[in-house]
Amino acid sequence: MTDSPDDATRSHLQHTYALFAGIRRRFNGASVKRGGHDRPEATPLYVRRLGVEGARLFGGVDVYAVESAFTEEQESYMMEALAALKNFVSGKEGAAPLAERIVQQYLHHTAPYFVLAMLRSTEDLLRDFVAAHPGEAAILDAIFRVAGGEGFRDLIRIYGARLLEEALANVELTQPDILAFVDVHDSFRKDSSGKTVQAKYEVWCPGRSLARAYLNQCHDAARTLVQVHGVRIAPPKRDEYLIFPHEISAYLNDFAQQLLAPVLERYGID
Repeated sequence: MTDSPDDATRSHLQHTYALFAGIRRRFNGASVKRGGHDRPEATPLYVRRLGVEGARLFGGVDVYAVESAFTEEQESYMMEALAALKNFVSGKEGAAPLAERIVQQYLHHTAPYFVLAMLRSTEDLLRDFVAAHPGEAAILDAIFRVAGGEGFRDLIRIYGARLLEEALANVELTQPDILAFVDVHDSFRKDSSGKTVQAKYEVWCPGRSLARAYLNQCHDAARTLVQVHGVRIAPPKRDEYLIFPHEISAYLNDFAQQLLAPVLERYGID
C-alpha cells in the first residue's frame, strides 16, 4: 500500500522541519554570522578570480577558505527546493511566470511603481509555491532566515529598481557578477604549521541560478510594460523606495515564516 500525497507531504515536512531546527534557532531575528560548516573541497571564488597570491593580498591573510551555513544534507534539500521555486519563477509550474505577474500587478495595482509590483508579485509567487509544495515550506523558511531575504532585497532594490528605466532607454539586462553572490567573513584558523592565524572564509549564495531567472523575468516584465502597454515614465528610485518604507529583507523573512505556520498546523507538526 502506497502513502497518500498528504502522508508523503507530512513525512517530508516533518523530516525537513526537524532537519532545519538548528537554522531556526541560530537565525532567529538578530544578525548572525554565516558559515560554520567547512567545505575543504571547494576553491574560494576570489582565489579562482585573483589566484592564490592575489586572494591572499586581497584579504590580507594567509588562510582563505570556504564555509557554508548548511550541512551537506541540508544543502541537498535546499537545492531541490530552489530548483522547484525557479520553475515557478519561469512559469514552468504555477499559474503564471513572474513576468506576467509583475505586469498585471503594475497595470492594475501599483503603477507607476515597478519596485512595488515586483515585491507584490514575489509575495504572490511564494504563496502559490507553498500552496503547491507545502512540504517545502520549512526549507523555504530556512533559506529566507539565512540569506534569502537579503538576496531578494538586493534583487529588488539594487538590480530590479532600474529595470523600467533601462527598458525605456532600451538597455540590455546586465546580470550580477558571480562575486556578488559571495560573502567574505573574518575568522581564526590554524595554518599548515598548526599556528592559529587570522583568516577569511567565503560563504556562497546557493541561489545564483534562481536569481538570474528572477532578474530575467523582471527584465521581461519591464520590457513588456514599455513595448506593449506604452509605459513612458519611470519614477525616481527614491520615490520607488519610499512607497514601501519597510526593510525588505526583514519583511520577506517574516513573510516566509507566516507561510510556514499554517502549513505546520495543517499537518499537525510542532
